[in-house]
Amino acid sequence: MDNSIEDSGQAQVLSVSQVSRYIKATLEDSFPKIYVRGEVSGYSKAQSGHAYFSLIEREPSGQTMKLDCVLYRFSRASSKVLRNGDVVIASGRVTSWGGASRYQLVVEGIEDAGEGDLLKKLQQLKDKLLAEGLFDPAKKKPLPFLPRKVGVVTSLRGAALRDIVRTLWLRYPVSVLVADTLVQGDGAAEGIAKQIAALDARPDVDVIIVGRGGGSIEDLWAFNEEIVVRAVAACRTPIVSAVGHEVDHVLSDEAADVRAATPTAAAQLVVPDIAMLHKGLGDTGERLGTLMTRVLEGAYQSSDEMAMRLGVVGGRVFRNQEHRLEILGHRLAAVHPSRVLAGEERRLSMIDERLKGAGNRLLTPFLRRLEAADLRLRPCNPLGPLSRGYALARTRTGRVINRFDQVEAGADIQVLLGTGSLNCTVDSTSEGPHEVGS
Repeated sequence: MDNSIEDSGQAQVLSVSQVSRYIKATLEDSFPKIYVRGEVSGYSKAQSGHAYFSLIEREPSGQTMKLDCVLYRFSRASSKVLRNGDVVIASGRVTSWGGASRYQLVVEGIEDAGEGDLLKKLQQLKDKLLAEGLFDPAKKKPLPFLPRKVGVVTSLRGAALRDIVRTLWLRYPVSVLVADTLVQGDGAAEGIAKQIAALDARPDVDVIIVGRGGGSIEDLWAFNEEIVVRAVAACRTPIVSAVGHEVDHVLSDEAADVRAATPTAAAQLVVPDIAMLHKGLGDTGERLGTLMTRVLEGAYQSSDEMAMRLGVVGGRVFRNQEHRLEILGHRLAAVHPSRVLAGEERRLSMIDERLKGAGNRLLTPFLRRLEAADLRLRPCNPLGPLSRGYALARTRTGRVINRFDQVEAGADIQVLLGTGSLNCTVDSTSEGPHEVGS
């Protein structure tokens, strides 16, 4: 294909593939071999062995510039071990990938160039806050066993919130209060710190989860900002940091009372599994019954041995001991496993009723909203008038007929009724007035 574009005096219409191939050829001709210095970010290695990452640079304005890179497994530089934050000088050629309309550097060589600015800044801040005692394990607060309300600081549009709420409600019927905020980009750190303080000021919030889903070091950087770390450390309410995935670590993890590997893991930490609670109560009742049975068996055996010894001593002593044994028998009967188990059954019944009530209270608002939505949508049904005696005529091609001159005599049309349809042939058309029969 000829990659040149000539001006023939009139606008030339190109195909998408023509434009993509022209851009690719232009880039490869202009940048056959270049050297680029930058910081490695978002490094990942596919099952094929090819590695994908970006080289980033922070401008004085604070904006981060990014160049996408690919390092193929057959390249001589593929054996180089790269980590996010490494500053390297990468050599290679610039090309484009039409499948995503983006350009990238095909890396053919890599050399170390020093420590990354982001990691250096992160380590300096970590050392500073560590010296101030913000990460002191002695200051960590325990999580409540049965929280009444869980506060969540994250974005309403993120997948992390869906994972947290779904996991919480599957495990335990707890109330959730969401504090919406940006979790990356300009203003994210300030918003996160503000929402943490807002939830901490509410006396009805028993525990707070702060976090988001995974991403690059730049995406997660808000949780490394000093304002966020100090807000987490100053929070009086027990707080869980759940940022990214298992391999992601941010400074808010160090300052929080508990660090969770993922948002889903955070939800599992703050509420118990109600099914396991039921099972635990049942197991406790069984163990208690077994224990009391053993106590009674030992007491009965002791009383038998005592009765045998008392028979030798004499009548009066025997009667006194017999009286004491009767009292002991009454006391033992009071703690019989049947009574203990009956009490535990009543407790389980009360817990079951409360759980059912909580479930109904959670579901009722959603059912009412669905009913209200159904009532609002019914008048919008375009086929509703057909059930009241009206009909809808359309051509065989599906076009709706609303004027007499849209069809000619002899044309085949379809008439839709409230139930079923009629296949008709037009005898004639007329512009005359409408007449509605009784």
